[in-house]
Amino acid sequence: GAERGRLVDAYVDGHKYVAGKRAVVFGDEDLVVGLTSFLTEIGVHVVVAASGGRSGRLEATLRQEIPDLRQDVVVLEDADFDLIDRASAQAGPDLLVGHSKGYPTSRALGVPLVRAGLPVHDRVGGQRLLHVGYRGAQHLFDLIVNTLIGQAQDASPVGYAYM
Repeated sequence: GAERGRLVDAYVDGHKYVAGKRAVVFGDEDLVVGLTSFLTEIGVHVVVAASGGRSGRLEATLRQEIPDLRQDVVVLEDADFDLIDRASAQAGPDLLVGHSKGYPTSRALGVPLVRAGLPVHDRVGGQRLLHVGYRGAQHLFDLIVNTLIGQAQDASPVGYAYM
């Protein structure tokens, strides 16, 4: 009850920062499906969904589980970071969502990486990141919104201290 209510309030407050943003999502197939669903739900356009997994079912699962998934999403299976890098550069994302191995891509593109999934080798506490339930969704939503706000602040010629 209360956790759900707080999450819905956060969605309302943060929607203006995430709506229409473009994201690249990568990681294990099940996590990519969950993250892509979450991002689509909050108004982020997933432009690349990539996994090193080899099930052969990633795209079909994404389309089955996420009816609002954009038709132009690039789905990559059995993908390495060379392939993800090329697809990401072509897609022009606003952020990346995945594990810490995506940091070089993030740095090269000049877009932030929201760390989700494993491994997270470049931050403390990666093994404690919570992505499930209302609390996990709240944490991830706040992290995404604050990452985008921080990027906008850093890019502003005057900067600002209030949202």
